[in-house]
Amino acid sequence: MTTDPKRMSLDELDSVADQARAYLAHLEQARADQPERLAKARSEADEARGWSLIEEPWNTLISALPTYNSDGQRTGDALMLPSITGKELFGARLAFDMLDCGEDQDRLEEVKTRYFTELRGDTGLLFLVCMAALDTIAGHIVPQMVDELETHASNYDVRVMLAEARTKAWNGRVSELRGPHDEAGH
Repeated sequence: MTTDPKRMSLDELDSVADQARAYLAHLEQARADQPERLAKARSEADEARGWSLIEEPWNTLISALPTYNSDGQRTGDALMLPSITGKELFGARLAFDMLDCGEDQDRLEEVKTRYFTELRGDTGLLFLVCMAALDTIAGHIVPQMVDELETHASNYDVRVMLAEARTKAWNGRVSELRGPHDEAGH
């Protein structure tokens, strides 16, 4: 079968048209079914989160390492560190929980509050989990999405747009972007 429409037979043209119609019908059905599939996937994720936190709560994934002073005596304090697997798994969970929120600021705040609470307000642990989340997004999610956009949508501008956004982020200055609530004490 030739791909040049001028040289295709009527049967070949009909076959190509049928394939295009089937593909468009598939896209329309996927779009129509998306809200139901999304609600189901979110419900399953919420249930999985609930069971995970019951079966393997965060506090079982951290160790308290005693601290010592310069004389080698214990200070009575402890440094809390998660296992590498625990940190990476909670980071991946945070990444997907936040990405699932999309632009819904209320849902994003709920996710941030939930993780802050789960990690008992420990900003050091939260930092480790957030860095693992960023690693998941930058190392796994975005590359796959960019590849999909390039491969299936022929959008070869997306990588350039990400680099341009990086430039804009570094060109921004706090002094120029400061809002009324950015002053100390506000």
